[in-house]
Amino acid sequence: MEKRFSRRVFLKLAGSITMATAVAACAATPAPTPPPAGATEVATTPAEEKATVAPPTPAVTAITLRYRTWHTREANPGDGEWYDWLIANYPADHPGVTIEVEFVPFGSEYIQKVLADVAAGTPPDLLHSSIIWARDFYDRGVLLDLNDYLDQVPELAPDMFLGEATNEYRSKGGKYYGVPWEGPDSSVVALNSSLFEEAGFDPKGADIKTWDDFVRVAKALTKEEGGEVVQAGFLVGSMRYIEGFATWMYTNGGALHDREITKPTFNNERGEQVVQFQLDLLNTHKVSFPISPERQDSQLFMQGKTAMVHWGTWCHKMIAANAPAGFKYWLIPFPQGPMGERPAVTTWSNMFVLPKKTKNPDAAFELMRFCTTPPGLLKRFELSARTTPHKSIFESETWQKMVAQFPALAQTPVVAELGGVYPFFPCFTEANDAIGTELEQVMVGQKGVKEALAEAERKVIEVLERRKSAIGA
Repeated sequence: MEKRFSRRVFLKLAGSITMATAVAACAATPAPTPPPAGATEVATTPAEEKATVAPPTPAVTAITLRYRTWHTREANPGDGEWYDWLIANYPADHPGVTIEVEFVPFGSEYIQKVLADVAAGTPPDLLHSSIIWARDFYDRGVLLDLNDYLDQVPELAPDMFLGEATNEYRSKGGKYYGVPWEGPDSSVVALNSSLFEEAGFDPKGADIKTWDDFVRVAKALTKEEGGEVVQAGFLVGSMRYIEGFATWMYTNGGALHDREITKPTFNNERGEQVVQFQLDLLNTHKVSFPISPERQDSQLFMQGKTAMVHWGTWCHKMIAANAPAGFKYWLIPFPQGPMGERPAVTTWSNMFVLPKKTKNPDAAFELMRFCTTPPGLLKRFELSARTTPHKSIFESETWQKMVAQFPALAQTPVVAELGGVYPFFPCFTEANDAIGTELEQVMVGQKGVKEALAEAERKVIEVLERRKSAIGA
């Protein structure tokens, strides 16, 4: 590494970690105990008197650190428990620090709020960032390089995290701008184990290896009354968001973009097979409820109205809080396609980043360090059931206890090994819209497969060229 901490900055960072102990020790210095009754006081010399005076307690500067996220208390009760614990316990080891948790909805509103706050010089101190935004934030000059900080914390070295993709998302040209915080999150198929057992299938999905297997099982688990589906075998999506398209592409040996993210790679036979397969599930095999904006897929799954649904490895607390008692489920990768070599998932690890204009960068990094290393990350996992790609979690007693509580959690590191990276096109929202709006038209019968893929490719190339010109790359 070329640039190292100055002694002043290093001591300041180290002090932020150890100051709590020092301050507590000074603050806890007891008042002199009065001599027992009848004791004779002994005179002391001025020098002795000076030596016995306790040093003054260092002043503690009050700091409020703003922690921004899109994970609301309402969406996952465990997240609320984590925020409450952090707010209550962090100041005990970091005197004078108050934490305020801010919630902004995921999507364009989140992005615009970050950029507006940075422009105004009032960014949050600790920012929860999706992998689809962080590279753009960095290229726009919004984020701090973290190498100098990370070099001082061995627990945050790159090899401490599960999966090489954790480094792809958070670094560029050897510079790190993020620390993995949640994941490895993976797109998976969640299946209702009870419905599988009732139909004579393995409750953990062992009967599903290929697309053909998937069709066979989904059809067997679909029930109709009066010509209408009352229990879906699988809920086919609109393909409006490219996560699903990417996952099915990985099962068929493809991807949405090249490794360097310089060009789209989905307008080909593999892509055509993926989109046609979704159409066939919906219209030919008829295993799904109709596609509609009002359809609540996760709720239908927890109500037992669909046997399989596209969900994620973060679902456990939500299911525990909302599904009926005794609800049994399992998570499996998406099955292998005709041109693929194995089942697959899409895997990612969202991160914490520090905006450049934060007024307290050292204190903000210390909060980041606390959240992303043991024991802080283990406490968050215990409360929310959200995993982290930090390897320490999978080697802990906390992990074993949580797996006993949520057996399907054991699939998290297993499916992550099958994961292709989340497609993080630059200007992600525009790229997602370029692809998603075209594929959505296919799914509602307004466009043909080949036409839509060609148009989506053209639009994405436009986005990439426009973005390349904007940053001068």
